[in-house]
Amino acid sequence: MRGRSIRSRAKEGLPSFGLSVVLPCSSVIELAAQAGYDFVRIDCEHALFGAEELRALLTTARLVGMPCQLRIPDLSMVTPLLGQEAGGIMLPHIESVEEARRAIDACKFAPVGNRGMDGNTRWMRCGGMSRSEYMEYSTETMDLIVQIESETGIEHIDEILSLEGIDMVATGRADLSQSLGVAGQKNHPRVIEAENYIIKKALEHHKIPTIAADSAKRVQELYEMGVRCFVVGKDEGLLSKAIKKNLSEIKREGN
Repeated sequence: MRGRSIRSRAKEGLPSFGLSVVLPCSSVIELAAQAGYDFVRIDCEHALFGAEELRALLTTARLVGMPCQLRIPDLSMVTPLLGQEAGGIMLPHIESVEEARRAIDACKFAPVGNRGMDGNTRWMRCGGMSRSEYMEYSTETMDLIVQIESETGIEHIDEILSLEGIDMVATGRADLSQSLGVAGQKNHPRVIEAENYIIKKALEHHKIPTIAADSAKRVQELYEMGVRCFVVGKDEGLLSKAIKKNLSEIKREGN
């Protein structure tokens, strides 16, 4: 099943809500789809996943038609991950045009990039696509996301976002807080100001901002700024809250 790309939704002005995934459980993908999330983002930078776990998560996402982005620490394993039909690749800590160019080369087919060309992709092997059909499909549906989360990245943001091949721009308020001298204060005014500036620049360069928001109030603020792609929770945190709430309610009702 082919899910609708987040890029196409954003171009129509439709909001998309995503779930950050750190648990190596395919049921999370299915539950997210049932709950109405528009995409999931597997965080391979901060969580430890094995190759088979990632394969299972990506296969489940593909079967339920859920666009599945991968946040990866570097480009070393990006080619086989792309072959498993990731709906997006997110690169953290982008600070220079050279780093952004390497990401484009690894993730995008020519003439924009220089992605390795092979027949070992799921839609070609199991979906009946020809090579040319697959290249067109991937160009339209596989999003490259760069994460700007430092003062250095902000200093070079115009150079970075001027490159063809970057589809989305993310922030990172935790790392921004460190770079801005207010470590750990994700909602510090300086951090919010920096995030808002990154969003402004993304829209100026016709890139899609994809922003993590932890409240309905912040989602509304971002929406009014022009953001249409949001990450609104992490599976582990939501599970923890639900488990605690369930026990608390059972104890309260039993007294």
